[in-house]
Amino acid sequence: MLLPTATFRNLPRAKQEAIITAAVAEFARSPYDQASLTKIVAQAGIAKGSMYQYFENKRELYLYILNMVYAEKRQYLKGVFEDDSDFFATLKRYYRRSYLFAKEYPLYHRIITHYWDYCAEFEEEIKSSRELKANEFIGMLEAAIRTGQANSGINKDAAFFVYHSVGKELIENFLELSQTDQQQHLQFIDQVLDVLESGLRARKE
Repeated sequence: MLLPTATFRNLPRAKQEAIITAAVAEFARSPYDQASLTKIVAQAGIAKGSMYQYFENKRELYLYILNMVYAEKRQYLKGVFEDDSDFFATLKRYYRRSYLFAKEYPLYHRIITHYWDYCAEFEEEIKSSRELKANEFIGMLEAAIRTGQANSGINKDAAFFVYHSVGKELIENFLELSQTDQQQHLQFIDQVLDVLESGLRARKE
């Protein structure tokens, strides 16, 4: 079955948006396995039976919302990697923009966080996504090593682990900051990444 069905795609735009808005709210509030389709249809103002004309099941609806959220994030991060000649500057742009995305789209951010925090339903998908993220980072790091920016003796998997873990903390622990404090935090992100850079940058002989 298509994801979503032609029936959903033929709905008036306002009705599509009502369903999407209700689904986003519920999947942001609760992880997939705890999210309630009943609450979604109630919030959207449709019969539960109608939902199955639009999506085969909750999983199909969730994947549709997740893909939509990631498409929005990719668009938000557009430009971060356009000039990747400076590995460390690229990482700063990435984590700053990721933080701003979480601030501007908190519901989308929570959906992504719920997904990564592990759901048995999507174990294989999450594993593949983690491997893809690690390979992308390592590919960038290897390019930085070839251009003499990064230390060739660095354990690449360890470097990814550190950046991924620190980056997550820099976002998750600072989402409630005011606008003023948010600007200071963007500077703090740069300062933290400067510390990591000092350990990763190639040493002059």
